[in-house]
Amino acid sequence: MRDDIELLKECDSGVKMGIQGIANVRDNAYGQDFKNLLAKYEEEHVKILGVIHEKLDARGVDGKTANPVARAMSNMSTDMKLMMNDSDEKIADIMMDGCNMGIKSVSKYMNQYAGASKEVMGIANDIVTLEQHFMNELRQYL
Repeated sequence: MRDDIELLKECDSGVKMGIQGIANVRDNAYGQDFKNLLAKYEEEHVKILGVIHEKLDARGVDGKTANPVARAMSNMSTDMKLMMNDSDEKIADIMMDGCNMGIKSVSKYMNQYAGASKEVMGIANDIVTLEQHFMNELRQYL
């Protein structure tokens, strides 16, 4: 039960960071296809966040807020990169870095909380799969 809660909380924080990351770059995108791709994956992240919140609520636990310092640093870094180059190619590059970070982070927590239930491990694995699919679709914009 403890591993379920901890893994869900880490997934909650990570998915929130992903949603925030997409929101940070969405308005800078140029091509309509690229904007649609960002919107699609933002929606997918919101859906999985809803599943995470259902599971946390069922356990009577609140989600985890992303570290405010990490969030601020991420926003600043993205803003700085986009000031120098705000092309769809650069946005795709930034998003791919975020996907990779998400995959590494969730995978680490899956190992750390290996006692989590199959259901919760499945949710974490769904996040990893979502990030992999997002990265694959972003490649065409590099």
